[in-house]
Amino acid sequence: MTPLRTISAQAPATPDADEAQRAAGRELSRPIYHDHRDLWDQLWSWLRGLFNADGLVPGAPPWVSTLIVVLVAAAGLALLILLLTRFSSARRVATPPSLSVLTDDRDADTLTRAADAAAARADFATAVVERFRAIIRSLDERGIIDEYPGMTALEAAALTHRALGEHRVVSPLYEAAHLFDAVLYGRVVSTSAQDQQMRELADQMATASFPVGRALVGASAQDPGTQA
Repeated sequence: MTPLRTISAQAPATPDADEAQRAAGRELSRPIYHDHRDLWDQLWSWLRGLFNADGLVPGAPPWVSTLIVVLVAAAGLALLILLLTRFSSARRVATPPSLSVLTDDRDADTLTRAADAAAARADFATAVVERFRAIIRSLDERGIIDEYPGMTALEAAALTHRALGEHRVVSPLYEAAHLFDAVLYGRVVSTSAQDQQMRELADQMATASFPVGRALVGASAQDPGTQA
């Protein structure tokens, strides 16, 4: 036998159309294909039954069943939107803003006007944050505290406490500092009542006087007994 005939004898014969069809049938008859197809058939049947408004409430008019389907779909969509909103809020909280209470060099009057403008458009979060910043900037401008880079809201309240002692504004200032942090970090939803709370504190701070005999408190303040 010649080499060419040997190769031809060893090569598998190409199946004809009938044999190929039978082979495909045997392959598709394997359980794995039937299970997969049955699963999709069951899923499709379930979906068709879910949206079969005519049979949802037996004996009721078709519009009743249709209304129920629409309400269920709307509730599901509302739940999805709520979950996405909470996830988005969680991501914003996970990336916190600057810890510093004062992030620029605006004076107290400019910050107060920014707070008033925010409150006028019902943006109470910005109003609360900007008004507290105006309060702290005013304390710095009046020499009651010495503002320094990176100073937090609670540190500003503590410095004011050291400067004013047990003044009537100290306790509300601590509360305002906690509110400032909560609003800035998105832990609370700001309201007009919180804006009013900050306004009242700003009015009280405007009358706070620098106690006689107390040194300026801040980053440059010296410890008691330290000679200049």
